[in-house]
Amino acid sequence: MSRSRIVVRLALGSGFVLALALSSPLAAQFVAADETAAEAEKASALSVRPTSTMANPYRLIENWPTLPPDQEWGAAIGLLPDDTGGLWMLFRSDPPIVYVNADGQISKRFGSGTIVQAHGFCMDHDGNLWAGDSGPFRDSPETRGRGFQIHKFSQDGELLMSLGQAGVSRADRANTFIGPTACAVASNGNIIIADGHWPRPSDAQQDGDRLVEITPDGQFVRETGRLGAGPGEFMGPHALAFDNEGRLLVADRSNNRIQVLDRELNFVDDWRQFGRPSGVTVLDDGTLIVSDSESGAQIAGPPQALDGGADGLRNPGHQVGIRIGRAADGSLQYFISGTRPEGLAGDNLGNIFAGLTGGCDASPSGGCLQKWVRVVQ
Repeated sequence: MSRSRIVVRLALGSGFVLALALSSPLAAQFVAADETAAEAEKASALSVRPTSTMANPYRLIENWPTLPPDQEWGAAIGLLPDDTGGLWMLFRSDPPIVYVNADGQISKRFGSGTIVQAHGFCMDHDGNLWAGDSGPFRDSPETRGRGFQIHKFSQDGELLMSLGQAGVSRADRANTFIGPTACAVASNGNIIIADGHWPRPSDAQQDGDRLVEITPDGQFVRETGRLGAGPGEFMGPHALAFDNEGRLLVADRSNNRIQVLDRELNFVDDWRQFGRPSGVTVLDDGTLIVSDSESGAQIAGPPQALDGGADGLRNPGHQVGIRIGRAADGSLQYFISGTRPEGLAGDNLGNIFAGLTGGCDASPSGGCLQKWVRVVQ
C-alpha cells in the first residue's frame, strides 16, 4: 500500500525552522482537504468577480427607491412591474407588500403579520396579488404554527384567501405545501405554484418538490413533478415565467438549470447557460432575464444535489449576476455583473428590477431593491 509523505515546517524563532516528515494516510487526507479548500476558494472568487467581457447596456439608478422612515429593508423577493416604471414588491419586512411608484416612493403598504418568509409573487387576471410564504428555512420554534402558505390579496390590502395549512410543510394537492416559492398565471387564468424550497426544516417533507396548478378561486387542478434531476423533476423550483408560446420556464435552482415545459407541463428542454437561476422573467418581446444569486456560495441543499448535500459549494465557477437573452432559443445577449439578486423582474419600458437578499447596505440603490435602466445607444 502506498503512503503519502508531507513535510511540516515549524518556526522556532530567530530564523530557525524545524522540518518534520510525516508519512501516513492521515497526511494524505490533510493534503487533499487543503487542496479541495483552495480550489473551492478559487471557484468562489471567480463566481463573485465584478467584471465581465459580455456586453452590458444597463446602468443602476442610485438611491432608488425610498422606504418610509418607519420601515426597514428586508430581502426583496417578489417584484411585479406595472410598465409605468414602478412595481409591486413583496419583501421580508413588515408590512411585506408595498407599491413603489416610478419616482421610488411607497404609496401603498399592507399584509402585516401574515408572512414568515416571503417567497413568490404574482398577479392574476383580476389584478389580485398572490404572495407566497415558504416558511422558515431551518427549525424555528419562534415561527412554529406559521408559514408554508400562499395568500391572495386585493390591491387595497384585503386578504381574500389563504391556501395551505399554517405551520404544516407537506405536499398534499392544494391542502398543504412543502414551501411555496413562486407563482405564475397561465393564459387561462389558472395559477401555477412552485413548491419545495431548499433548505427546509427537519420536520418538513424532504421530497415531493413539484408544481401545483389551481384555479383563481383556489381549487386544485393538478400537480406535476417530484424530487430529482431528471426531465420534469425538480430540486427547489424557485421561479416561474410563461413565454410568448405558452411554455413555462422553471428556475430549477438546485439542479442549476432552467427547465422548459410545454402548455401541458411536459418537459421540452433544459438550459444550463444561465447559471444557477434564482429568478426568471420573460417580456412581451421575448426577452428572457435570469438572475443568479447563489453560484459559488456554500448553501445547504438536498443530499441528492449534483454539487453535494449539506453546505455544498453551489455551481462553482459560474458567475453571479443577471443574464439577458431570448426565450425562444435560450440564447445569451447581455450580462450584468457585480450584483447577485434573487428577486427579479423586468418591464416593457426596458427596466430590470433586481431584489437582493444580502449586501443591501452596500448597494448604491440604498437598499435591497435595484433598478437597472437600458442605456440608449
